[in-house]
Amino acid sequence: MKFVRESPFWYFLARRALEHSADTLESALVSLENRAIELSLPIHYPRENAAAWAVVLQLFEVVAPYREAIGRYGYAMMHVGFDRIFGPKGCSQKVFSRFLDNLRAPAFPNRTRDETIVDTFLACAMKLSDENAGNLLVAWAIMNKCLTDSVMRNFGIQVTQPPEGLWETTITEYARRRPGFIRRQFSDSSSWLFD
Repeated sequence: MKFVRESPFWYFLARRALEHSADTLESALVSLENRAIELSLPIHYPRENAAAWAVVLQLFEVVAPYREAIGRYGYAMMHVGFDRIFGPKGCSQKVFSRFLDNLRAPAFPNRTRDETIVDTFLACAMKLSDENAGNLLVAWAIMNKCLTDSVMRNFGIQVTQPPEGLWETTITEYARRRPGFIRRQFSDSSSWLFD
């Protein structure tokens, strides 16, 4: 847990997660939109928004076993690092808050944690493509269909599944690339993380 108090570590973790998930995300998002068309749902999944929701939810699952050790300051640094990848500022905090709210009050009774992750993605990463669908009853019907359709749920599972071994390989690679204190404090971390 040596690096959790450093925002460049979280930035590195988020960027690696996004890179490792890119192919799966792209194909699953296209499939989700095709399924929405099949179901006549007036929604779409904008790539940047949906990728942010998917990968941040993945990352929260990756760090879940370490949440006690990370502590309050570590979580603050996590959000600073994640916000360098996912915008606008505060995006990761918004995803985290929404996910915790959904855990406290799931969309449907008896949802597991994993099901709630998928629910959060399917509901929050989508955008309405029909302004008339903003009606509360219509919006609820759309949401209900998204969260109960097994095909959409399967694609949601795909995009919220974190890459295997991401935490361990990121720690190893970060330790290898991490410079001394002065360079870490006074240089752009992209110059030593990704060059």
